[in-house]
Amino acid sequence: MFVFKKVKYKFLTEVLGTCTDVELYNEHVLKKAQKEIAKANKLQGKIIKSLEKYKGAEIPEQKEFEELKAVLRAYQERVGKRDPLPENIQDLLVYAKDVSEEYEALLAKGDTQKSTVFMRDETGHAILSTHMFIGNYKENLKSLVNNSEKGTVAIKSKVATGEVMSTDVKVVEDFVKPSLDIARRPNGDPDILERPIRFERMGKTMTAIAMSEYLPSGAEVEFTLRIRAGSPFLDVLGDLLEMGKLNGIGQWRGSGKKGIYMYQITDCEDPGHAWAKEGWK
Repeated sequence: MFVFKKVKYKFLTEVLGTCTDVELYNEHVLKKAQKEIAKANKLQGKIIKSLEKYKGAEIPEQKEFEELKAVLRAYQERVGKRDPLPENIQDLLVYAKDVSEEYEALLAKGDTQKSTVFMRDETGHAILSTHMFIGNYKENLKSLVNNSEKGTVAIKSKVATGEVMSTDVKVVEDFVKPSLDIARRPNGDPDILERPIRFERMGKTMTAIAMSEYLPSGAEVEFTLRIRAGSPFLDVLGDLLEMGKLNGIGQWRGSGKKGIYMYQITDCEDPGHAWAKEGWK
């Protein structure tokens, strides 16, 4: 049995994009695909035949395929492309490499700057992958557990935290569309927020400039949580959402200045799934 909660966020500050260079994303999908191929090859004893057939580009999980397309749309905009994206994973990976090379060529000429971006839907509007919200709850839950007196929190250990977050709560939707699109300059190009970052390299503290697209403050998103009935997560959900005023989502969230949100939460009915409508339980 499940409990369903409708959650709505209103962001108090800008939300910074988190998607990195499309080529890195492409490599992640490709490496995962290669591992899946190797696993299948080992089971079926068809190593040479399968590698020749797929050439390292087996179809990944559907959501990762959709995420790669969503990231590609952002980089299409950067290089001025409007081509329909291939629906075949092998063709999409080739296209991703071409777009990445065009983007790197622009960087080399100084026509644009490398920054973290938002995924885009088919219309070019920014979208968020809902795994970000679960990640936010997990971060906040760890903080809650680590900084509470023993016995005062329903979820009492790091082990329990991991178990609850992996088994008890999911977001029904894969992606959500914010009420506002990314901030743009007068010429229509994405506006870029810059901030200094410090990091350690070869024993030295160094400073660099990080750049990100951003959603303006006031943007709203809405999604549905599916929670196991009786889960201790239900007892701490309100506390986790309150902590969103200190630790939100997106880049630079740890500063407490970006991606923080107010929230509304209401009970709701099962939004319905194909398997449920077909009589499966």
